[in-house]
Amino acid sequence: MNCSPKKYKISPEAGALLAASAWIVLISCLHLFITAQGNPGKKIRVGFLPITCHLLLPVAMERNKWFAKRVETVKFTSWPDMIESIKGKELDAAFILAPIALSLMSQDVPVDIALLGHRNGTCLVTSKKEDIKTARELLGKTVAIPIRFSTQNLALQQFLRKNGVDPKYLNLVELPPPDMPSALASGAIDAYIVGEPYAAQAEIAGAGKILHRIQDLWPNFISSVLIVRNDALEEHKKELNQIISILYSQGEWIENHRDSAAQIGAAFFGLPDELLLRVLEASPRRVSYRALTPKLRELNEIGGLMVKYGLLKQRPPCRIYKKWH
Repeated sequence: MNCSPKKYKISPEAGALLAASAWIVLISCLHLFITAQGNPGKKIRVGFLPITCHLLLPVAMERNKWFAKRVETVKFTSWPDMIESIKGKELDAAFILAPIALSLMSQDVPVDIALLGHRNGTCLVTSKKEDIKTARELLGKTVAIPIRFSTQNLALQQFLRKNGVDPKYLNLVELPPPDMPSALASGAIDAYIVGEPYAAQAEIAGAGKILHRIQDLWPNFISSVLIVRNDALEEHKKELNQIISILYSQGEWIENHRDSAAQIGAAFFGLPDELLLRVLEASPRRVSYRALTPKLRELNEIGGLMVKYGLLKQRPPCRIYKKWH
């Protein structure tokens, strides 16, 4: 009896079928592995505008190599465009005006607030062509706001009413912040309220003067917040926690290195160094990058003002994401 093992010859067709089957199994395993890892090759998309309350982002991109590799920054020049990108799931996170964030929550858009961009950093600017010194002298004037759903608008509403001025007797217009200084210089508007550096830009150009710094009207003012989409948190929680933590840590660095931070921001935003330096090195300070942890009391105050001034029918829910620290 011949006990030696039989030798089987595999046909070319069968060999090709086995190779294809093995390849399919390998691809399936790789797909499962990548899915389990939360697609580590995907960058986290973070939206921003070129304003100082978004300065944490360029500083983190410059100072942290891991952050720069994992984050894709997406620049906007207007708030409506950013809003549509958030709703369309084109962004995982964004620095956006606090009232817009609360409005999105009221529309059941799945976002949470993780950080503040900075505090203060907004000014009420008037044209040098107009001798405006009081709220009453704004009557009949054209005044620009970034968007109705902004704390700048809420602050202006409060300022006017506290001084006995009904806002309906002003011509309020919405303008993207970068367009405000040129509109003031051309005479298209008489005044505007905006986040920096677009107040300083009118000063440098000689077209405008600061009527009020926001901290004189609303101490510890909040302009922008960092929002994070809930579905992005589910898929990339570990990465997003680290990204938020890195952004938060830049605040103290900016406070102690204002000149360097201004240069980083200017290069990233495509703005002159002189402009960012004027804002960050101003005395008394115009902007603060401390106390950036969101507080429910402050955000609820903003929500209450949104109802008071007709932006919403009821105070919106406020969700704060705290698990990153």
